[in-house]
Amino acid sequence: MQCSGEPESPVSITTEESGVVEEARTFIPIADARVDANNPATNYGGDSVLKVDASPDYETFLRFEVSGLSGTVRRAKLRLYATDATANGPSVYTTGSSWQESSVTFQTKPSVQTHLSTAGAVAANTWAEWDVTAAVSGNGTVNLALVPTGSDGAVFWSRNTSSNAAYRPQLVVTVETSTPTPPPPGSGGWTFYGTAQGGPRYVYGVSADAGGNIWVAGGEEGLFVLQAGHTRFRRFTMADGLRPYGYMLDGRAPSGVKYLKVISVAGGPAGVAFVGYQGKPPASGMPTCEDEWDQAYYAGRTPDASVYKSGDADRVTLTATGIHVVHYDLSTGPNKVAAEPRGREKLCNIWRIAYDARTNSVWFGANHGFAWGRANFPGYSCAPGTWDYGCAGVMEHVHPAINAWNSSKTGGILLTDAYYGVSVASNGDVWFGGANRSTRFRYGTNGNNYWQAQVETEGSSYIWNRIDIWPDAVAEPTWPTREQRVDDHVSGMAVMSDQTVWVGSWDRGLAQLSSSGHVLRRLSTQLADGHGYVASVAADPLDNSVWAGMSWGGGLSRVRGSSIQHYGSGVLPSSMLNLRVSDIQVDRSGSRRRILVGFLGDASTPGSVGIYTGQ
Repeated sequence: MQCSGEPESPVSITTEESGVVEEARTFIPIADARVDANNPATNYGGDSVLKVDASPDYETFLRFEVSGLSGTVRRAKLRLYATDATANGPSVYTTGSSWQESSVTFQTKPSVQTHLSTAGAVAANTWAEWDVTAAVSGNGTVNLALVPTGSDGAVFWSRNTSSNAAYRPQLVVTVETSTPTPPPPGSGGWTFYGTAQGGPRYVYGVSADAGGNIWVAGGEEGLFVLQAGHTRFRRFTMADGLRPYGYMLDGRAPSGVKYLKVISVAGGPAGVAFVGYQGKPPASGMPTCEDEWDQAYYAGRTPDASVYKSGDADRVTLTATGIHVVHYDLSTGPNKVAAEPRGREKLCNIWRIAYDARTNSVWFGANHGFAWGRANFPGYSCAPGTWDYGCAGVMEHVHPAINAWNSSKTGGILLTDAYYGVSVASNGDVWFGGANRSTRFRYGTNGNNYWQAQVETEGSSYIWNRIDIWPDAVAEPTWPTREQRVDDHVSGMAVMSDQTVWVGSWDRGLAQLSSSGHVLRRLSTQLADGHGYVASVAADPLDNSVWAGMSWGGGLSRVRGSSIQHYGSGVLPSSMLNLRVSDIQVDRSGSRRRILVGFLGDASTPGSVGIYTGQ
């Protein structure tokens, strides 16, 4: 958000049955301030928080400049992010326009006018909402006052907060516009959907569920869905139920400010998507979500739960009124792992997801390792103070890690990171590829026994299943130095119908593996960018071709046997030629070809979803 009255890019919800578009625009205040009866001549307009309380007496005032609306206002809601809980949420009123942020005090505050709504109880670290439709008739200035309903006060972030800019106050105005805007025409079998159809500014992932609904990972904007037969996206955020954070051992949500960034998605049964999050960025100089749990312990301080409990994944189901969300907390409770009796908190960034209906599994490729979730998991049900695999619905984590020398060659480090490669074989085994090694996780081979499959990836007798696709100068059990390492940097994997596997690398091109992991073929300069900087791969089931998207521009390549076809200049819109192809997935809901391509977007060009239905 920006600290101004300009609206964000509009997010549109379409009621296709009646041919009506509802367009929601979000505004942040152009002014806000609290006043304090105990300091009646003091101005607090520059503070980072707003307060409302009866004892001591605080009130809050907000001003919004609504512009750019076209159509009839249907709904308007005021949203404030609460930093603590209250049993007595404030009431909101209209008020006069005579006050100024830089000078208003308790002595000079304007009088309240029309009562609009009351919030009731408000939970900590959540959005509180008020219906203020009666105060918004169209474009113009809106002045609102929040007054206390009890002595259990409330504190909210103001527009002046800098460290928590995502939680500034919002006025969300929904208008009824005209008929839906169709996607721009494509060529050569391509159709593109972007921000003009209500899509996100950045496209991190795209997938289809069994009902043909297209789901998009939209980064900090949230999760988007283009329902089958519709032409505009719907958007979902934490306010709708997305949960990018886990459960404390007592079952509570972690304290602290929450962070939303949707970075991966995989379609499930009709109306269902599995959604991956990025963990919360730490404060400057502090450990990441992967390391905070352990490093805080060794430093003798309390770990920051808002960091180490952030990220992970959700199962999201469309409902008649919105979404139903079940969270996968990808951690392990205490006294389950012998070497980590406190419990384990490592996985947080979920780079890729794969759903396997045959084994009722959802697989998560993450930082540090990978994990399993029960696809039809009903929700976290561990009793407070306890933890077990059944009530948590997950098992984590496994990695084909190796030991290596540190840069000074004075000690060892564990190499395991960035499992962007996730693809399911026909027998229920799962291929995972990371920054350093890949593995065939022999889940189906072992009768869906996760723990035995873990042994056959990590055990000392299974060096052959820690696959070095672009080989280092030395092999296990010898530790490589930094100079001897040739890191694979896997960006994606695709199991083909013949059970060979194509592997993409961020900087080494494509490699085709046999079902046992032997390299059959490598491609790099033959690809669309002339280098082999591959960001994503997908298997086309209709002709056993493999699609590869480029990381630094150039479009896509499609490998069919000995031929390689490029989709770049002259096929893709020129604005997309330099965009990263963040994801490629196949819509398997019908019998016709439907390749879904995510173009990430950059600072100057919004992201887009491309759908290919050609030959």
